[in-house]
Amino acid sequence: MIYIITAILAMGVCYLSARLLFLKKSVKDTKKQLEEINQYLEENRIVTLSAPDKEFEALLVEINHTLQEVRLERVMYDKREKEFKQQIENISHDLRTPLTSMIGYLKIMDASGLNEEEQADLQTVLRKAERLQELITQFYDFSRLTAQDYPLDLESVDVTKTLREALADAYGELAGRQLEVWADIPEKAVCIMANEKALQRVFQNLLQNAGKYAVSRLDVSVKAEDEKLEICFANDVEDMDTYDVERLFERFYTLDSSRNSGSTGLGLTIAKEFVEKMKGSIEADLEDKKLYIRLLFAKKN
Repeated sequence: MIYIITAILAMGVCYLSARLLFLKKSVKDTKKQLEEINQYLEENRIVTLSAPDKEFEALLVEINHTLQEVRLERVMYDKREKEFKQQIENISHDLRTPLTSMIGYLKIMDASGLNEEEQADLQTVLRKAERLQELITQFYDFSRLTAQDYPLDLESVDVTKTLREALADAYGELAGRQLEVWADIPEKAVCIMANEKALQRVFQNLLQNAGKYAVSRLDVSVKAEDEKLEICFANDVEDMDTYDVERLFERFYTLDSSRNSGSTGLGLTIAKEFVEKMKGSIEADLEDKKLYIRLLFAKKN
């Protein structure tokens, strides 16, 4: 009798051991499948069971149901995002044409019959209209960039020349903010594979950002070492912390809407999109109340 009980217990232990091994293998297989599915979530894959098991199969049914819900939500999100970007592009396009005409009329308007105050008002209207045109252009470029509808033809571009021209164009705005500007740019040409207009836009947006947030000084430098090129924009700031820096390249993010009315929060987002399309990278960090924005590219030998 004892032998029978012992044999039954041994059989039970063997069964439980085999059951445990099966469950461990099933969990391991399921984990591996989920990791693969997460990497390619857009593929309509489901988690399968390597061997039949009623309880474990019920669990996988729920997992697959959750995966289906996540995919449906992803599809709906992508659809809404695409529609949103298309709406921005359409609205921006519809506003650009009449606004361009308005600016043209303002520029050719005969101001000789206006008194000094009226002429000043006319210049104010013109500046406001040009600023509005700039904001609309940012919306338009952003919608095209993020919709992958903005191909860039890359060619050899002299970074030093393009950067000097951008600094010269921004001089009036930076001087108006009473900023001290210091530039360390090599005299000789330093070339990268880029799109000149896109690179100009990147520099323009970074200089505008410095013009908004710099307290007293802006440092611009270009360092070429081996096969890498680093372009750095550094300016002193106030009321900025690590959280702000981490969000600088997010769309529509502005540090303080009360201080920066009229800003779309897209300037640095567009700069990042352009830099990455030119096979470069851009990053920001804060050190001792000084904001550093660095662009990294591969040099063209």
